[in-house]
Amino acid sequence: MAHGGLHATDFPHRRVARPPRFRRATLGLASAVVLAGLAVSPSGPHGAESSSAGARLPAPILPGLGAHDPRARLDPDKVPWRAVGKLQAVALNYRLECTGTLVGPSMVLTAAHCVYNPRTQHNFPPGSLHFLIGYDGSRYAGHAIGVKLETGPGYDPSRAYETRGSDWALILLDTKLGSTDRILPMIGELPEVGSTIMLGGYQQDHPLVLMGDDACRIIGRTTDASGRLLLRHNCTGTGGDSGAPLLIQKGGKWYTAGVDVAAEFGVPSGLAVVLDEAHQRL
Repeated sequence: MAHGGLHATDFPHRRVARPPRFRRATLGLASAVVLAGLAVSPSGPHGAESSSAGARLPAPILPGLGAHDPRARLDPDKVPWRAVGKLQAVALNYRLECTGTLVGPSMVLTAAHCVYNPRTQHNFPPGSLHFLIGYDGSRYAGHAIGVKLETGPGYDPSRAYETRGSDWALILLDTKLGSTDRILPMIGELPEVGSTIMLGGYQQDHPLVLMGDDACRIIGRTTDASGRLLLRHNCTGTGGDSGAPLLIQKGGKWYTAGVDVAAEFGVPSGLAVVLDEAHQRL
């Protein structure tokens, strides 16, 4: 893992397999919580995905979804979603798909488990990380490749649950994709419990389009085994949402308040990483 500081100047579904159902922990009354969204598929050209009905799993078996699904299709060309993109990590015949956010002109924020290759038990090389901004089916507004990678210093993929408070990653891109209205800066303070937020990403049951819940809240805080703080939220989101931003509005401006990393079975609920460590790396 690379832990050196990153600076802005230094610097891809066919049939979707069922995501890992690692029963890591419980939220509330002993409900299983899993990684929020490693959408796993055979590798192929980035952006080339099948929209066949066989690629979708019934909603009830997916984590992060409840009896009522408030998610709606989002426009990746409109603020604030213009800064949210599809992250694809590619290696031979293996590909992981997550969500990422431009927090700088050439800097993407996502989850550390989105850049980890369980087959090699190492992070993907930066050059294997592809970021597509404005992705909507067969088109996208821009594409860039990673040139440098940093993950949370306390994150250990072999102890993902115990260290998920550090489950964040920053990817420096080879191209500046972010403009004034295509950047969602990280908030510099701890969001209050009760704050209204939004969560959107490229989710496993709708991999070709940006889907989100625009009316949810931060409902609490918790810590991992290492003492790192996490935010609990009641947003609806499932596989593929890993690395997606919790968006909060302050003073008329949108900010990234956390990174989605885990979802609860049976209800719209999940965990997001607090961004104090990541914010210090910019």
